[in-house]
Amino acid sequence: MKVYRLKLLMFYKPIVKYQFPETSLKLRPAGLMLMLCYGSNILAEDVIQLPDLEIKGAKTVQVSEQLGFRSELNQAMLAETGKADLSVALRGINSVNISQSNASTPTGLTMRGAGGGLGLVTLDGVPLFNSFTGYFPLSHYPLDMLEQVNIAQGSRGIDNGSRTLGGSINLTSRDLHPGKRFLHTEGGSYGTLRNHLGGGFSNILGHWTLVVGRTDIFEGISQAGPQTGATERDNFHMNNALLHWNRDFDRGYLDSSVYFMNAQEQSDGPGMLPNRKVDWQDDPNGWVNHENWVAQLHGSYQVTDKWQSTFRLGFTQNQETGRVGTVPVRSSADLTSQLWLGHWENSHPFQIDSNMSHQLKLVWGVDAQQQHANSPENRYHLNAWTTTVVSPLARLELEWGNWLANSEVRIDHYDEFGDHAVFNLGGGWRFHPGMLLWLKGGTGYRAPAVNERLHPLFGNPTIQPERNSGGEIGWRWQPRSSSEISVAAYLQHYANLIVLQRDPQVGISKTGNYPVARVWSTELQANHAWNDAWRSGLNYTFMEATNPENGLQVAMRPKHQGLFWNEWRLWEPLKMRLELTFRDGYWTDPNNTTRLSSAPRLNAQLNYQATANLRLYVRGENLNDERTPDIQNFNFIGASVYAGVFVNL
Repeated sequence: MKVYRLKLLMFYKPIVKYQFPETSLKLRPAGLMLMLCYGSNILAEDVIQLPDLEIKGAKTVQVSEQLGFRSELNQAMLAETGKADLSVALRGINSVNISQSNASTPTGLTMRGAGGGLGLVTLDGVPLFNSFTGYFPLSHYPLDMLEQVNIAQGSRGIDNGSRTLGGSINLTSRDLHPGKRFLHTEGGSYGTLRNHLGGGFSNILGHWTLVVGRTDIFEGISQAGPQTGATERDNFHMNNALLHWNRDFDRGYLDSSVYFMNAQEQSDGPGMLPNRKVDWQDDPNGWVNHENWVAQLHGSYQVTDKWQSTFRLGFTQNQETGRVGTVPVRSSADLTSQLWLGHWENSHPFQIDSNMSHQLKLVWGVDAQQQHANSPENRYHLNAWTTTVVSPLARLELEWGNWLANSEVRIDHYDEFGDHAVFNLGGGWRFHPGMLLWLKGGTGYRAPAVNERLHPLFGNPTIQPERNSGGEIGWRWQPRSSSEISVAAYLQHYANLIVLQRDPQVGISKTGNYPVARVWSTELQANHAWNDAWRSGLNYTFMEATNPENGLQVAMRPKHQGLFWNEWRLWEPLKMRLELTFRDGYWTDPNNTTRLSSAPRLNAQLNYQATANLRLYVRGENLNDERTPDIQNFNFIGASVYAGVFVNL
């Protein structure tokens, strides 16, 4: 992405607004002199010099991305929320269901009722493995390492590398401008200390970004809940580093990133409770180590004016080692999962006629992924598993004035499960300025990931692929740039839904297939700026997830959940944000015998912008100390307060 520097002197009178092309312009006092005149006379008192500005042109947005909810958090938005990592930042987002214990353990994660063993979360286009079925280590991805978080609801091709059925959470690694450096330090409750340092620089090889971090929780709460007799503390320590590089060429660009994370945490495990049932129990000697590598190289080349070719090569390895639990003996947590990715895509835009709003785009390509897992102490005596999928794909996008349409077909060829074709269709109509009505539907297919089969505690080598079909209708209205409201409803039918099911009779969870599940939902997303100093927003989701064969609720899927937030600029350097998150009660087992209560939680943050380069803040989470667990017989972190300093160096 090229950067232009120019000095902007603007006369303090109305001027025409310009929309810049897909370019980033850096407006600085030093550089080229640009003078915009209004009227025939120039008065000295009318001339002002603007401060440094940074204007990024809009990226090309696919039709499929326009037809649906737009849940995208850039770095500025992530900073405003004041959260430390994804596990807290995603709570209350439409379609996303979060189940959390303490601040470091894997997070229960589903989207539109479905989970995913690989690809429910992606980093720079590389699908990431979960820790075990339906649970992702979201705390391993601090927000200081991320440039953007994009939440894609529903199955929508594999442009992000994911084949999950309910959607995906797509992370983009940090990209700092040359010369920009930052230091972020935070400390608070439960002996928490977080430090991140990053900077951007350029040389003859290209543009580089380096961010390193360290997180320590010296007095974390026990994973197991107090109802199981848990009293000890579970500590957590993590190191991570990100290196991002990109370079522009005459007809294309290259982009590459490497992310490394190493964490050690004390862990509880399965044990015998006083009621003679096996469940998660206090384990002062349990431990798990995590190590994760993610690397990718992405490039684009403009072959001709009507042909752009892109590719991505990716690799990730997730390694866990540990010993947890006491029943019947201490259990191994050793598991190594690897993914190799190759993606090649070609796009051809066509101008249908002289009308610039009549455009057609053809996209075709192929995606290939190979997974491998190794579990030396697997209870099924299966030490390794390898599986490969190759998927040719084609997509057609049409913009005809106020009408939008897209169609996509993909053929997945699995070496183990054969060939399966999936498709997606969508259409939209801008029937009024700022309004869009959309309708879409399609099918999906996902084979179980290798780590869902081989996990030493929760794996199941006999689980079968899951599939779905369904549709969605929605409406979005943006009356002005500072206000937007979106409403959508969808219906999904799942077959062999892959879930982590808990048997209430023995208290053990195991990966399995839910034979049939029907999910229908309505979603509301709105935000509005009341004035220059006050903004509000609301996310609400109603979801009914049932087994149509017996009418029982699918476990761990609340009917109601949402987020309501307000931001006030109390005076120029001081800003306050209040959040209320809510989730309804839900059943924890497929037979609907054990139910968790509802849980509202209040969060707050106070920001003080002392100078242009120094920000101080205080953040409170779960201030009402709502300790109702998200997971049966697990703990939940209580009221906590954190204070931090963010410095641009």
